[in-house]
Amino acid sequence: MTTPLDESEQHDPAPSVQAPVDLAMPVDPAMEDRLSGAYRRILRVAIALSVAGSLAATLLFSWQSGLGLAIGALLAFVNFVWLHHSTEKLVSRMIAAGQSPPRKVRFAFPFPLRYALMIAVAYVILKSYPGLLIGFIVGLVLPILAAMGEGIYEALVINKIDQT
Repeated sequence: MTTPLDESEQHDPAPSVQAPVDLAMPVDPAMEDRLSGAYRRILRVAIALSVAGSLAATLLFSWQSGLGLAIGALLAFVNFVWLHHSTEKLVSRMIAAGQSPPRKVRFAFPFPLRYALMIAVAYVILKSYPGLLIGFIVGLVLPILAAMGEGIYEALVINKIDQT
């Protein structure tokens, strides 16, 4: 049994042509200035957390804990910078007009390589220096904490700008 279409489901055989609508919202320059430095702020906070964490772990626990945290933080920092650089390059190549599309192998290779490097370092630490393992794992988390802090900062800045 078929039911007749109501008016909202009927299609006009000759739809009217409408002008394109610009959906981009105007950007507040003050907000753009504050939020554009997110990557640099994350890096600075990650470095500060790494140094403070390494010193605290060394003083409170042992030099092995401090060294493990420093190695984990360094590896996580390099991983974060590498991810940012690769993603930025990929996006810029994708939106660039008039260029050939990016080669998949060139962009796909570094992503698993980052994880292979992290697994290799973690394996060496686990097998050779088990005293460094806890600090190493904690060090891997520090850039994530820095990014979470940046998210909180941005939420507060947006809230403050919206209230003015």
